[in-house]
Amino acid sequence: MGSTKAPAVVKTRKLFVVKEAEKEAYILWRSIPAMLRILDPKEAKKMGYDVDNPVFMRLLKIQTKGEFCSEFGISVNTPANWEAEEGFQNKVDALSFSGNVMRFKKDVDFSFTQKVLKHGDAHRMKLWKQLYEGWSEKIEHRNTNLNVDVVGLVQEIEARNAKLRAEEPAPLSPTHI
Repeated sequence: MGSTKAPAVVKTRKLFVVKEAEKEAYILWRSIPAMLRILDPKEAKKMGYDVDNPVFMRLLKIQTKGEFCSEFGISVNTPANWEAEEGFQNKVDALSFSGNVMRFKKDVDFSFTQKVLKHGDAHRMKLWKQLYEGWSEKIEHRNTNLNVDVVGLVQEIEARNAKLRAEEPAPLSPTHI
């Protein structure tokens, strides 16, 4: 009697509809600094944030991932799937850097320059020179008076010392005294 085999079961994967708009909103939400959520919208506007954008204002009110999922009508597992994608955190970091950090670069530079002018202390001056003049401590030192580099100068001194040692008279022995 022959055995009958059950037909092979083929597992199919469910296709997830990628909600790109929601994903981009989630990336934006993740990049928003926590302190911005507690600011009055007028203060946020003074800082240059687009408080007239209704999506941005919705995002400011959301405190947790669960609230985000509920607000945008997505599964509670979806953010974890997005976060697991390669490059996700890089996108969040890049948006945070360009949208939040670099937004204040001019103000920070101005304030820093004012502090350098007011205090003129060594660490601020050094940093200012490094940032704005490209100065580095690791520069080649030259003796400009002799127009010789440091290695050449050391070699000249060693050669002169060797010559002087060769010309020195022999030390006197105790019997010559």
